[in-house]
Amino acid sequence: MRRATPNDVPRTGISARLSIFFCALGFYASVGAAGAAQAQQAQAQEAGGQAVPLRDRVELGAYVQGLPYFEKSAREFVALEKRLDSKLTILSGFVDWDYVFGEPRDLALSAQGTRTILHSWEPHCTADGKCVSFAAIVHGELDPYLQRIADSMRAFPYDLYVRPWGEMNAEWSAWQPGSGKPRAGTAAEFVAAWRHVRDFFRTRGIHNLKFVFNPDASNDSTTVPIAALWPGADYVDVLGIDGYNWGRGLKGGPGRWEEFEEIFAPMYGILTGLHPSAPVWLCEVGSKEPEKDDGSTVRPAPRDKTHSKAHWIENMMTSSAFPRVTALIGFNVIKERDFRFESSGPALREIKRQLRLRAPRSSKQ
Repeated sequence: MRRATPNDVPRTGISARLSIFFCALGFYASVGAAGAAQAQQAQAQEAGGQAVPLRDRVELGAYVQGLPYFEKSAREFVALEKRLDSKLTILSGFVDWDYVFGEPRDLALSAQGTRTILHSWEPHCTADGKCVSFAAIVHGELDPYLQRIADSMRAFPYDLYVRPWGEMNAEWSAWQPGSGKPRAGTAAEFVAAWRHVRDFFRTRGIHNLKFVFNPDASNDSTTVPIAALWPGADYVDVLGIDGYNWGRGLKGGPGRWEEFEEIFAPMYGILTGLHPSAPVWLCEVGSKEPEKDDGSTVRPAPRDKTHSKAHWIENMMTSSAFPRVTALIGFNVIKERDFRFESSGPALREIKRQLRLRAPRSSKQ
């Protein structure tokens, strides 16, 4: 789901204030050793035949509107933690191909390394109509920009995760291979562009920029087969999936309510079949709020008294269907639907209940 990212926002002006802001509030969440230990414990339990619910083995994160560009968005992120009564250990953002990873803004948002940064890296078109295409990347036209990132990440003290061309398989994507769109190209060019970027950093000794291969959960006649886009296991650190329950009322048809496992199972099976060991992150997750009409005239979504978002959240957090899932990032925004955790009182109460029921975690959290 494409989010607009303002190209004219100052990239360093708020960094010091963000750092002071996070330090003063003390809203630190540990995703490093504590997160790894939790994942290892979950894997051990599953190897022993114990089904581990999602809530007990994932790092929970969120995207709120405007991250990473605006100070008010960082404040809203912390306000969301307060509403959930829980620390969020992954902060998600959306950036163009002019954003330099690892600069003071990202350092401040990482809260001294206690919060993992995950950025959706989305090619853009400039005001004069020049677009970042796969071919431009392969031909080295973006190499000076990539070098700026390499220089920045060499000084960045933590891992930072990026998901280039998120939802690249989907027909609505501005960079879907084979679509003829100016920010795209062929499937072969996509693979070559991915490998070029990853090799660019690898050959320069940059190993703390982690790559998330992140298609949309949809897999039908309108999407590009994942096998045609796969750059190879050596070029991927994390497998990502975006998935939404749009509920009834999709434009062009009645739509239907989809449960969590139904949405993610097909793509989970495809991706884990391509990589034998990489963890799976659910990089964008959300559900319609059936207690209200949360759509628009273009994409209506009337009330649905037959379903409950609270039950949807419960089914998600108690699922043991996807043992390699280690992170879940909520798309906490009203956009075409009210996907927020707090879209209604029952939904908010349920996510808070599930978080209270989590297995004991590190004392740092």
